[in-house]
Amino acid sequence: NSSEVLITDVGFGVSQLLPVLVLCYYVPENSTIILEQPEIHLHPKVQSDLADVLIDVVKNRNVQIILESHSEHLLLRLMRRMAEEQISADDALLYFCQINDGTSEIERLNMDAYGNISNWPQDFFGDSTGELVEKTKAEMQRRKVIE
Repeated sequence: NSSEVLITDVGFGVSQLLPVLVLCYYVPENSTIILEQPEIHLHPKVQSDLADVLIDVVKNRNVQIILESHSEHLLLRLMRRMAEEQISADDALLYFCQINDGTSEIERLNMDAYGNISNWPQDFFGDSTGELVEKTKAEMQRRKVIE
C-alpha cells in the first residue's frame, strides 16, 4: 500500500538502493555511472525490477552504466527485455571476470538480439533446475519409504 514509512524503518537493502536511484535519475544526461553490486540485500523480485530501472535510465536519460553484479535475477530480466526488444544487445555489453593462475582474466560474453548468451562460463550461476529435480527425487524416495 502507500503508507508512509521512515527510511530508518525499512530494510537495509532499500536504504542501500535509495542512493542508487537518486544517482540514476539526477546525474546529468550523458554521464557514466559505476555501480558495485547495487542488488545486495535486495529481494530477488526487486533485483529483477532494478534491471528495468537501469534499462529506463540508459534508454531515457542517455546515461551509460557500468555495473558489477552477481545477480542472476538482474541478468535474467535483462536477457528477457532483450527478447522483448526493450533493449538491444548493442546497448548491454557483458563481461565475465575469473581468476586463472592468480591472474584476473576478463572475457566478453556473446549475447544475441534475443538475449541468449552463447559462451556461458562454466558454473556461472547455480543450477536451480537441478536442485529442484534432486529435491523432487528425494521427496519421492521418502514418500516411497513411508508408504
